[in-house]
Amino acid sequence: MPDHARRRRSLLSNLEENVFVAYNLENHDTATLRYLTGFTGEGLLLIHTDETILLTDSRYTEQAQGETDGIRIEETRMWPGKGAAEALDRVGVSPVAFASTRVTARWLETMRDACDVELIARKDPVASVRIVKEASEVASLKRAAVIAEEALGRLVDEIRVGISEKEIALRLEWLIRETDGAEQIAFESNVSSGPNTSLNHYSPFRHPRTLQTGDLLLFDFGACVDGYRSDITRTFSVGTATPEAKEIYDLVLRANLAAIERVKAGMSGVETDAIARELIVDGGHGDHFGHGLGHGIGLEVHEGPGLSPRSEDTLEPGMVVTVEPGVYLPGRGGVRIEDDVVITADGCEVITSFPKDRLIEVG
Repeated sequence: MPDHARRRRSLLSNLEENVFVAYNLENHDTATLRYLTGFTGEGLLLIHTDETILLTDSRYTEQAQGETDGIRIEETRMWPGKGAAEALDRVGVSPVAFASTRVTARWLETMRDACDVELIARKDPVASVRIVKEASEVASLKRAAVIAEEALGRLVDEIRVGISEKEIALRLEWLIRETDGAEQIAFESNVSSGPNTSLNHYSPFRHPRTLQTGDLLLFDFGACVDGYRSDITRTFSVGTATPEAKEIYDLVLRANLAAIERVKAGMSGVETDAIARELIVDGGHGDHFGHGLGHGIGLEVHEGPGLSPRSEDTLEPGMVVTVEPGVYLPGRGGVRIEDDVVITADGCEVITSFPKDRLIEVG
């Protein structure tokens, strides 16, 4: 079981302030509360050196008692506003730090009007602590990758010409969810075919297309285990692959393998991104690779560090990132290959293993 008390101490040791406040309303910040307490419901968390207090309402009181340990739980329907202000005043310690990227302007205005403490904006101090994963977190991420890939492996044999993207996505979700240990899918799956594969964040549920012979078929998907999310992409050909599809696939695969081979602790996100990007530029498709090489994964599917031309991050052992180069030809289709890797001192450990050595033909 994670040592939540140690995590809270680590957070405060990285802050100038002795108090930190965070809240989760309508699932806008489940990661912070879950990481620091184990609680997965809605409420406000107040951490200071002497005590940790969780404010929540009657919908979640029993759940909070079962999910947390060593913190005080107070039940109040007013926790998003007046109750939070009263708790801050009662603690009587100022200033209080909060994550500026996690709160609304409305909440901040309410707190400043209703309580006497000074509120200090910090970008996202909990994300800074979460960026390097503990062994238990890596274990959950590995299990999430296994569950997702096993589901895809079972699904591949069911793919046929004429089946819709929506049918495939729903079947994939079912296969993931029915597996022991899976909480849910990591995010809405991108199952795209033909020209839709050039759309990076395509949804198969709005206007689903049916598979046709010669299509590219892209899966961007993952599973969630203990709150931790895998993020994997594999691209297939429906029937015999076209020469253009094979050419693009081989280029993206070389970029993926090159980045995985060379990435290690001490490299910047910019340097890591450049390994793959230079190969794609040299292959004549620099204008067709518009996103960064990768991002961190954990309790959120997109977190630090970033691997991109604009990244300000430096990789450290224990960080877990995606490596996902791609080439996208508008109106024609795209290829992306994405793996999850754990950064080590002299390289990385790849925790995804679904075959990618060639453009696999299905259907």
